Amino acid sequence: MTRCVSIAIALACMGVTSQVLAAEVDMSKLTCKEVGAMPAAKTIGVAMWVNGYVHGKAGNAMIDGDKAHANAEKVVAYCKSNSSSTLVDAIEAVSKS
Repeated sequence: MTRCVSIAIALACMGVTSQVLAAEVDMSKLTCKEVGAMPAAKTIGVAMWVNGYVHGKAGNAMIDGDKAHANAEKVVAYCKSNSSSTLVDAIEAVSKS
């Protein structure tokens, strides 16, 4: 059952993300400043991507909404202090702390 829920969430996120991030974006080059300048709808898509990126690197298909939210807040705080940093660098810096 848990696996089905995870798959359903992933599919729903893919649908939302494809609508939100209609233009192709190289996420490895996206800076914190660029993310901060995006409309709220696009930042939601970026947050979903970040969550998938982190879980994919860890080989973990599970999602904890509370942890995902807390981690997103940590990335936002890091980005506010390091606007020229890339989003990927921010994620890696936060995951090490």
